[in-house]
Parts: sequence; C-alpha cells; structure tokens
Amino acid sequence: MSDEEREDFSKEAKNERPESWKSDVEELKEVLATIRVEVPGLLRSLIGPIKEFMEITYNPESAKERARAIATFYKELIEQGIPEDLALKLTREHFINPMSIVRTMIKGEEE
Repeated sequence: MSDEEREDFSKEAKNERPESWKSDVEELKEVLATIRVEVPGLLRSLIGPIKEFMEITYNPESAKERARAIATFYKELIEQGIPEDLALKLTREHFINPMSIVRTMIKGEEE
C-alpha cells in the first residue's frame, strides 16, 4: 500500500474524505444541476405530442378518421403497384407504430 493510499485510508477511518471525493461531489452537483435545468424542458416538449397521440388513440371519432386514413394509404399504395408486403410495411411504419407517430411529432417540434 502506498503512502497516499494509507493517507486516504486513514482519512476514511477518521470519517474524513479524501480531496478526490470532494471533486467527485462537486462534479455530481454540477450534473444534478444540469439535469434540474434540462429535464423540465424535455418533459414539456414531450407532453404536447403525447397528449395529441392520446387524443388520436382514445377519441372514437379520431380513431375512425385514422382508420380511414390508414385504409386509404394502404389502398393507394397497392393501386400504384407497390407490392403488398412493402405496402403493409410502409403502412405499419407510418400509421400503426405509435412510437413512429410520437417521434414524428417530436421531430416536428424541434424543427
């Protein structure tokens, strides 16, 4: 054990903290301060898209309109000669996958 390690161990035994711990604590304080500043804005930017998504998903009239849009989109792809498997994949990616909807809404707000 080196002299420095013995000194650190001795400080710990006396309930003192080594200097390196103090810098770690300061760094943690900075990280937490940044989180405290950044997280509320991030949450606010997510609330709008999530609320809109919930309205689309759980409002019966919106659900009917969405279903019609999905069917029309798929039908148009097929009529334009897109293979059925690709048309289904595109439809799923753009209409059925809820995370795709949320990502699109978030990207729209960022721009």
